Amino acid sequence: MMYRSIFYGSLTTILIIALTTLYILKKTLSKDVLGMLLLLEKRYLFLALLSMFFYHTFDNIRLFILSRAMGLRYSFMYGYIVSFINTFGATVTPAHVGGEVLSVYTLMRKGGKLHKVMSVVTMKTLTGASFFILALPLTAYALFKNPSQAKDLLELIIVVLAITGTIYLFVRVFLKRSPSNGKLTTKIKNTLKRYAVTMKIFLRDKKSYILGAVVSSVLLYISFLSVGVFLVKAFHVKVDMVSVFFNQLFLVYAIFVSPTPGGSGVGELGALSAFSPFLEPFLLGIFALLWRFFSQYLSALIGGVLLSALLLIDTKKLKYGS
Repeated sequence: MMYRSIFYGSLTTILIIALTTLYILKKTLSKDVLGMLLLLEKRYLFLALLSMFFYHTFDNIRLFILSRAMGLRYSFMYGYIVSFINTFGATVTPAHVGGEVLSVYTLMRKGGKLHKVMSVVTMKTLTGASFFILALPLTAYALFKNPSQAKDLLELIIVVLAITGTIYLFVRVFLKRSPSNGKLTTKIKNTLKRYAVTMKIFLRDKKSYILGAVVSSVLLYISFLSVGVFLVKAFHVKVDMVSVFFNQLFLVYAIFVSPTPGGSGVGELGALSAFSPFLEPFLLGIFALLWRFFSQYLSALIGGVLLSALLLIDTKKLKYGS
């Protein structure tokens, strides 16, 4: 079931990326753009890649802290593997939910009990949401200063919500529920009870761990937003780096609520609006594609390779019983 979901999710993601890329290239591609790519400032490209490394480092630290709170043990280097695989899962599923599912898989590989792993992944999601709560006033201020971007991105959000609603109704109306299994239902109920108790313990006794995860989440998204800042600078543009940073905030919200896998399509088209105050129109298309590759798809490709390797290892262990 998981293999099939990953396969179809990957195909959908590739299709949306391909269609979006063709649309953007048809609209913006020129000889001047191709020549500009060769002149990009290498140090800022390196800093953009370094920002993504810090993104995965803080993602690793966040999960590492929460896992230690529940007594789950694994090496810090394994945490990087988890982070890249999570990015792959988030990229091939709507609203990034696949990242959480693969977090459960990668942690259970290290001997974690399901109810404890579920609580860790839940706290990872909740602490990640802390950035979006803290950034709300700054996002509102940035949009107030740039109403044209607000209009473009709000229209994009409306379309995204409309598609999400349509998909939800389709699932509710047309998909049939599978017949219940008594033993499976009992097992699920017991797991959920243990999960609820573990969550209470987490919230009551592990506040310092939660605070550490919140700080890591904020630093994680600061690193993510820095990718766009450094890529703009790579195009030899004199801009206020703080303005570039804050102008991306609403786009990040749009990507994370998108029903398309990993925000594909939404991220590319939304970037055309978010970065338009800083780049010439003929540069926007190639910039949007480059930004998405650096900030999402490169990590997803690495994560896909790592996930394939883990699945191969686990399949061999099951086959040979070792």
